[in-house]
Amino acid sequence: MPGQRADVKELKARLDMISIISRYVTLVKSGTGYKAKCPFHKDDTPSMTVSAEKGLWHCFGCGEGGDVIGFVMKIERLSFIEVVRRLAEEVGLSFEAADDGARDELKSLMADVANAFARNLRSDAGEKARDYLISRGYPESCWLKYGLGYAMPGWDHIKRTFSRRGEDVLLKLGLLVQGDKGTYDRFRDRTIFPILDLSGRPVGFGGRTFDGDPKYLNSPQTPLFDKGRLMYGISWARDRMSETRAAVLVEGYTDVLSLHQAGITHAVGSMGTSLTQGQADLLKRFVEDVVICYDQDAAGSAASLRGMQILYNSGLGVRVAQLPAGEDPDGYVRTHGAEAMQAILDEALPFHRFFIESLKARHDVTTIRGKEHLLEDAREFYGSVRSAALREEIDRQIADLIGLSVESVRRELPRRPRARDPEEPIHEPAMHWGVEEHLLALVLRGQISWEKIAFEVSADDFSEANRPIARRLASGMTDLSELIGDLDEEGARRASYYALAPLEIDVDQTIEDAKRWMGQLPAIEKRLKELDPMIKRSATAEDWELWDRLAREKAELRIAWRRAKDATGEGIHEQQSQEGRSEIEAS
Repeated sequence: MPGQRADVKELKARLDMISIISRYVTLVKSGTGYKAKCPFHKDDTPSMTVSAEKGLWHCFGCGEGGDVIGFVMKIERLSFIEVVRRLAEEVGLSFEAADDGARDELKSLMADVANAFARNLRSDAGEKARDYLISRGYPESCWLKYGLGYAMPGWDHIKRTFSRRGEDVLLKLGLLVQGDKGTYDRFRDRTIFPILDLSGRPVGFGGRTFDGDPKYLNSPQTPLFDKGRLMYGISWARDRMSETRAAVLVEGYTDVLSLHQAGITHAVGSMGTSLTQGQADLLKRFVEDVVICYDQDAAGSAASLRGMQILYNSGLGVRVAQLPAGEDPDGYVRTHGAEAMQAILDEALPFHRFFIESLKARHDVTTIRGKEHLLEDAREFYGSVRSAALREEIDRQIADLIGLSVESVRRELPRRPRARDPEEPIHEPAMHWGVEEHLLALVLRGQISWEKIAFEVSADDFSEANRPIARRLASGMTDLSELIGDLDEEGARRASYYALAPLEIDVDQTIEDAKRWMGQLPAIEKRLKELDPMIKRSATAEDWELWDRLAREKAELRIAWRRAKDATGEGIHEQQSQEGRSEIEAS
C-alpha cells in the first residue's frame, strides 16, 4: 500500500527512536533520557546516551554518535538510502529516492548539472578556472576525463537553468541552499570537481574557491551522496586497487588528480582527514593494504590517527607515507615527479611506528615533564587499538623511547579508561573542551542563541573540525535532527557529543572568553601555515639567519596558539574543580 511521499525530516519526526534503538541494545531510563552498553565497542558499563527529546545518541566511550538513521546505518552496515527506505516503509511513508525510477531521475539531473558546470569551464566566464587548472598541471585533455567544471559567480545560475526540474529537487540534491530570503546556488564562482559513485555517475560536487573561505565546499548529505561512505576517485581507481589489492589514500581532490596524472592510479581521496567506518568498509571491498599520504600536519592530527585505527581495526594493513614538511601529495608529485613520489610511498611506515615517531617529534623525552606529556598523548590512541600484539609492540617502543620499563608503560596506558563513579560525567578524551566547544554546546542545547554571539564571533573563527557545525548554526539551522542530517559522520559525532555531554559552565564567562581568544586563532593558524614552506626555502638557500628568525617566530606562534586554545579551557577547569565538578580534558 503506497504511503505519502516524505522528506528525511518528516521521516525522523515519525520514527520512534527509542523503539528502534531498543531492537539492538537494552535501554535503561536515566534522567530525561536513556543509557545502554554501546554496540560499537566492548563496553563493560553503559556509556551510550540516547535522548529522544533531542533525537540524538552518543557513546562517551568510543565517540560514535548521531541520529537514529545514522545508528541503523552503522549497526546494519547499510547505506543512507537503504536505511531511509526501510524505516519509511515501517511508518507507512514512501521515500522518493527509495524508488528506483525516482533515483534514476535524480542521478540524471546531477549528470545534467555536471555537464552544465563543464560547459561553464569552456565559456568566457570560465577563464580564471581554466588558468587555475592549467597552472596546477591539469591541461584541457584531462578536463573531460575527470569531469572538471566551473560554477558561475551569480547567486541563481543553477536555480534558473534547472528551474523546470523543481526547486524542491534542487534543494534535496544540495544544489540550492535555503536562506532567509529564499533559495540560492550552493556553488558560486568555484572550480568544480564532480564526486562520482562506483559506477562513475556524479552524485555530489566539491568546489574550490579562488580566494576566501571555505577554500573547499562539498555537497551536503543527500539521497545520492553520503560523504562518509564514498571516496573521491573510487570509480577511476577501483580496477587498479583490485589488481594490486592496495590503495593510496590522500586527502583532497587535487591530490587524487595529480597522482592519477602521474600514473599512480590506485589513489583515492577521503575528502578530509576524518575517515569514517563507511569509507573503511568501502576500501575493504577492493584492497588489503592502505598507504595514507597526507601532508605532515594532517597526518599527525587526531582525526587522521583515528582514521588509521578505523582502517586497522577493520582488518586492513595500514602504512603512513612521510612527505617533507610543507609538502602535500599534489605539490610533491608535480615538483619532483612520479618516481620520487613512488619512493615516498614505498618507504611508508607501519602506522604504529609513524605514531611513535610523531610522539618523539612532539615531546622532549629528556625531561620528566616531556615523558609525562608523551604518555598522556599516547593514551587515547593506545586505548582504541584492539590488537593485543600491536599493543605489546607499542608498549615496547614507548618504553625504549622514554627509558621506562615495559611494565611501567603498560600501567600508564590501560586498555580501558579507569573505573569511575556511575554519576560522574564523562568527557571524551578525543574531544578537546575549550571555549569554542563550550559555545557550540550552549547553542546546540538552546541555552543561548547564535545571535547572542554573532556580533563578536563568526563561524569562520571556529577550528576546521568545528566550523561545519558553527556554519549551520549561523545559517539559522536550529533543529538538531536537521542539523545532524546535514553533517558528515565526524560532524554528527561531534554535534551529538556537544549536545548530550554533561556540562556546567558560566554562560557569560564563556562568551567573554570567546571574545578574548577566538578571534586570534585564525590569524595565528594562517601564519603558521605560511611559515613551513618559508622555513624550508630558507634552508634550501642556506640562509641560516632567515631560517633562525622564522623558526623562532614559529616557536613563539605555537606557544600563542596553545595559549589561545587552552587558556580558557584551563580556566574553566579551575572553576569547575573548585566547585567539585567534573574534570575537563585539556588537549
